[in-house]
This record gives sequence, structure tokens and C-alpha cells, in this order.
Amino acid sequence: MYIPIKLDKTRNFLMGFKGMQTFKKITGTSLAKLDYENADIEDYIPALFYSGLVHEDENLTLEKTTQLIDEHLGIKGALDLLPQIIEEIFGREEDIKNAQRAAKKK
Repeated sequence: MYIPIKLDKTRNFLMGFKGMQTFKKITGTSLAKLDYENADIEDYIPALFYSGLVHEDENLTLEKTTQLIDEHLGIKGALDLLPQIIEEIFGREEDIKNAQRAAKKK
């Protein structure tokens, strides 16, 4: 599912396996294993946005994405979107834990 993000225009964030692979190539860390509390936001947030937006604009770069975030969202705006983005990618934490428990019972 797309998450519309208003930057220079409305861009549609979509994170699939390709986006996750792009994120890992940029940061050296799997998005699923990222320690959000200790990671440097100036590195992973632009990489996350870029990885989820590049699917619709092959000319988009990490540098351009960072510029668009700075101009249209700012740090606070980007951080405000983070919970929605992470939930869209991985689901709610309680849903994931319930699925893991159900899998163990089988």
C-alpha cells in the first residue's frame, strides 16, 4: 500500500523487498534489524524515504530526497511520518507478535 508524502509534489512511498534491499545497500543495515533508538536519524531517515520513493522516479537520488525532506517536511515532519511508515512495512508490533505465537502452536 502506498503512503502519500507531500514533498515537491505528492509522492507515493512504497516499501517492498527491492526497497529494503536498496536501504541495506545504502546503510549497510537491514531495515528489519535497525535499532531506531540508537541509529543516526540523519543517515537512516533520508535512506528510508529514498528507498520507498525511488520506485516511481528513477532519476531520484539520495541527495535529492534529502533536499526534498529538508524543504518540504523538515526533521519533525519526517519523524512524524516514521511510525506510519514502519507500521505499513512491518505491521503493528502486537500483530507481529500474535502471528509469531500462532506459528509456534502449529
